[in-house]
Amino acid sequence: MSDSKVHLMVRYVDDAAIADCLDVKLNEELSIQSWGDEIYALIQSCNEEKRVVVNFSNVKFMSSSALRVLITANTKAKAKGITLFLCGVDENILEVFKITKLDTIFKIRPSEVEALHSLL
Repeated sequence: MSDSKVHLMVRYVDDAAIADCLDVKLNEELSIQSWGDEIYALIQSCNEEKRVVVNFSNVKFMSSSALRVLITANTKAKAKGITLFLCGVDENILEVFKITKLDTIFKIRPSEVEALHSLL
């Protein structure tokens, strides 16, 4: 069974694809799988875009399964020569990134504007 809900709203600015997460909680396996599929499809569809920015402004909780999806997405993006940025990450979620040292793997910026203005 698949989750038919849309989890990302994608828009394009210059050489970047911006994916706004629509979920407040990323904690149900079925939803996380669908969310991940949307991120993977976005990365796969990028041709001219050199950056993918995932905006977490709406997200207040994220499970470890969602973190695994992001790790896989980062690997897929690097394989295509795309830089993956995360922005708008909640303070509590950001703390998890720091504790697990994932903040050293991901390019995390406080805001979408900062992610868009970051040098590759």
